[in-house]
Amino acid sequence: MFRTLTALAFSALTTFVAAQDRTADTPEMLATATERTAVVDRTVSLNATQKEEVNAMYVEVERYMAAIRQRYAGQPQEVIDGDMPLQYANMDRYVTDRLATILTPEQYSRWQEANK
Repeated sequence: MFRTLTALAFSALTTFVAAQDRTADTPEMLATATERTAVVDRTVSLNATQKEEVNAMYVEVERYMAAIRQRYAGQPQEVIDGDMPLQYANMDRYVTDRLATILTPEQYSRWQEANK
């Protein structure tokens, strides 16, 4: 239940950020999403649909990171250092939850094993 709520909160934040049009997708963001998708593909051999879904997920993560960087601009480093572990944990949970729905059980098992 907590994982679902976390994923929903993450999705709501990214939707809000997108609606505010504060973070445009940059070439760097798209390249990072593509690189991360390639890592998943090399590990578990994604099909075309899965590649699109995984890439879209990583684009959302990049948008979230851009929004976080924007939010913390000008903040004292101790505030950033105190808050970022929670932000990273939220992103990790979101990625884990999304991959669990995109990948087959066998692929997901391989992914988890490779990321121990």
